[in-house]
Amino acid sequence: MIRDMAISRMLMDFPYLPSPIQVVDAALELAEAKANEVLVDLGSGDGTVLLRAAEKFGVFSIGFELDERLIRIAMKRIKEAGLNQMIDIVKADLFQIDVSRFRLIYVYPFPSITRRLSLKLLNECRRGARIIVHDYPLEGVSPLKSTSIPSGRQHVHKIFLYIL
Repeated sequence: MIRDMAISRMLMDFPYLPSPIQVVDAALELAEAKANEVLVDLGSGDGTVLLRAAEKFGVFSIGFELDERLIRIAMKRIKEAGLNQMIDIVKADLFQIDVSRFRLIYVYPFPSITRRLSLKLLNECRRGARIIVHDYPLEGVSPLKSTSIPSGRQHVHKIFLYIL
C-alpha cells in the first residue's frame, strides 16, 4: 500500500509527455546523433525517441522509465518494429540511475523537476556529454544551440542542446 502510494506520487511528478516525431528528429539532428553512439532517454515513455533514434539514425538506445504500462507499450512497439537488438528499456527512476557513463542524453522533463534534474546532470555527466532537452531548459547552464519547432497547435516546441 505504501509502495503503491509512493509510485503514484512519483508518476504525478513525472507525467508522460510524448515528443512529436518532428521534434525528435530535430533534436537528434541538432545533437548530430551517430550510429556508433548510445542514446539514453530519461523517462522514455512509449519509446518514441528510442524507436526513432534506432530507425532513422542507427543509434543503440536505452530508455529509463518508471511506468510499467508505458514500458509494456514501448516493448510492444519495439518488437513490432523488429528493433529488439537496438533498444533496451530499464524500469528505473531517473534520479536513481548513474548517468555518468552516458555521452548522449535526451530528456523531456516536467517543469517541477527541472532544477533537480539540472543538478543531477551537471554533477554526474562527464565532460563532452551532449544533453538534449525538450521544452524546459536546464538551470544553471546555457545551451550551446537551440531550435524551435512549431506544432499544429498553438505550442512551439523548443529543443536545447547542452555540451558539458
